[in-house]
Amino acid sequence: MKNSSLVKQNIWLVVFIAICVVAGLEGKAESTDTVISLNPSERQLERILVTKSSDVHLNNDSVSTIYDFTVIQISTGKRMVSIENIKPSASFNIAFDRAGTYVACYLDKSKKALSKNTCLQIDVFGLRSI
Repeated sequence: MKNSSLVKQNIWLVVFIAICVVAGLEGKAESTDTVISLNPSERQLERILVTKSSDVHLNNDSVSTIYDFTVIQISTGKRMVSIENIKPSASFNIAFDRAGTYVACYLDKSKKALSKNTCLQIDVFGLRSI
């Protein structure tokens, strides 16, 4: 009878420790700070991973103003953000409240003869425990 009671106590102790470990790991997630450099390059489509609800810091690292910055959610086609122009060294923060794939495009008019459109694919995913 005493051994049965001891076994039940040990089982509850193991369950309690397992719950504490899982609860402790849920608070630790991947880094939620992401910096995206808006600098036109030769790459056509850059892919960026972002954690849902985290702040994303966008910075115009270009020496010229970029125009028509737009973020569109691919699955719905909905325009999420639209900014007419972003001056050099200007920055701002955004956060994505839904997981999914987004595309951010902007225009570099620094070359007078040929304007260049640059796009970034932003894949937003839910928090993942470590």
